Amino acid sequence: MHFHDILDPKVLVSNIYRTTLDYGILTSDLDGKVTSWNMGAERITGFLQNEVMGNDNSIIFTPEDLARNEALQEIARLKGRVEDYRWHVRKDGSRFWAEGVLTPLMDASDRHIGYLRIFRDITCRKTAEEEIYRAAQTDRLTGVANRHAVERQAQEAIALALRSGMLMALHLVDLDRFKQINDSFGHYAGDLVLAQAAIRMQEVMHAGDFLGRLGGDEFVILQQGKTSVQTTAELADRLIEVLSQPFSVGEHKVQIGASIGIAVCPQDAIDLDQLLKKADLALSRAKGEGKGQYHYFSKQIDAIAHQKSLDLTAMRLAVEGNEFWIAYQPRVEAETGNALALEALLRCANPLFKGYSIERLVDLAMEAGLMKTLSMWVLEEACRQLRKWKDLDLIGLKICVNLSSEDLTDPELPTFIDGVLERADLQGSDLEIEITERQAVDVEIHGVNVLHALRSRGISVDIDDFGTGYSALSYLRNLPVTGVKLDKSFLVGVPGQAQGCSVVKAVMDLSRALNLEVVAEGVETDEQADFLRSNHCNTLQGFLLSKPLSADDMTSWLLAKAKRYDDGPNAT
Repeated sequence: MHFHDILDPKVLVSNIYRTTLDYGILTSDLDGKVTSWNMGAERITGFLQNEVMGNDNSIIFTPEDLARNEALQEIARLKGRVEDYRWHVRKDGSRFWAEGVLTPLMDASDRHIGYLRIFRDITCRKTAEEEIYRAAQTDRLTGVANRHAVERQAQEAIALALRSGMLMALHLVDLDRFKQINDSFGHYAGDLVLAQAAIRMQEVMHAGDFLGRLGGDEFVILQQGKTSVQTTAELADRLIEVLSQPFSVGEHKVQIGASIGIAVCPQDAIDLDQLLKKADLALSRAKGEGKGQYHYFSKQIDAIAHQKSLDLTAMRLAVEGNEFWIAYQPRVEAETGNALALEALLRCANPLFKGYSIERLVDLAMEAGLMKTLSMWVLEEACRQLRKWKDLDLIGLKICVNLSSEDLTDPELPTFIDGVLERADLQGSDLEIEITERQAVDVEIHGVNVLHALRSRGISVDIDDFGTGYSALSYLRNLPVTGVKLDKSFLVGVPGQAQGCSVVKAVMDLSRALNLEVVAEGVETDEQADFLRSNHCNTLQGFLLSKPLSADDMTSWLLAKAKRYDDGPNAT
């Protein structure tokens, strides 16, 4: 073969058709009939040349792409070429992703006679790209959508809601008590619970609902096409039900539950940030009312949130301005009425907090991240006041200070208390620390060493509000506590109600078996005091004995008690 033969157009085209294997080349007439088919097209599609010649080229297109093929041909005719990326079909029915170029085919008279298509199989590349995209949109731990995908889906869902006039509900799902799983069993166990929770949520969702994980133990579900707010409650009920069932963590069964805040587009907001913010406010309301429930955003919740913001600002200003003082309530010996200890109770002088309960003030301080600052101030101030009372020969007293689990899991606490006691010239036995039963679980996990360090200094440790927290009493065995304070709710109806009396007696028996001192708080009547004395409760606290008093008033009260004691039991 001579060189000029190779350059002959017919020979050149023949060689291209015969030797080009990575690219499929075909031509078709204006009716879509195949007029040429190269070896590459045979290799890629599996169709031999004699199987497709004269047949419609739609044989290699998916049914859903036939209409698109006609549109692409029209674009190619008008613009001279068009690129396309789409699924194709092989002879065996399998699909492959191809990229190609479609150009109009002209004869020698520049008359349009058909189309030339050149394509190649890029399925592997397409699959890899889809996998990369999927990974970028997926939470690796749970397999549901990640935050980025949630943002993208929410934009589409919001746009649809605005166009259609239908509602879109955003459910912000937060797992209750999840931190305890990580703390008790480790983060691997927490990961298992998250993965199981995601599966359970998917099982109760409807087709069209979208689930994503924002991070930590927070998930989002988008519900589209709802006609009324009420129709979104069914999903929330199902979610709470399935997430309240026990989860398997190795050989253990753990129970957490979930709380849900719901915001609705467009009535609550028309952008994701605002919907999340309002759903979070509703979630806080649900958690504040006892967890394991759902709440919708409303103007009332918004007003509460606005007030909370004002309260937090006021709390910060109150701490900066030292607008706190301490009230003291005595703990007395049941038989004699002599004061044994004084509980230091935080109070705030800021008029903005008039009428606020101490529990609400403590919650605000904790939310503002200021509780530790206040706790340490109370410790210092209360011990300084005890020193003043001792200097008045009011001996045999100890001071009781309430601390949070955050305080008692701080390894620096014993060293700080050493400094407080030294500055006040007190001993460890002069101080008692109280922690609520609800917080004892956290301390049991993270604060045991701190409590042992305090006990080694002679400091007593009491469980406050005993009987109102967790039913498991393992902390009484595992924590180095010296006593419990029977919650005042147990004295309601005592001694008139037999069942209430039985419960109090049972607590007394349990405490004696564990060698723990029992303090009955909330004693308001002589009958209650007599009942407690008869059941060997030798330490009482409550309004019957004294309400909380300022330091000066408590000094007068203590001095009066001491004088009566000195004058004898018949003194007036």
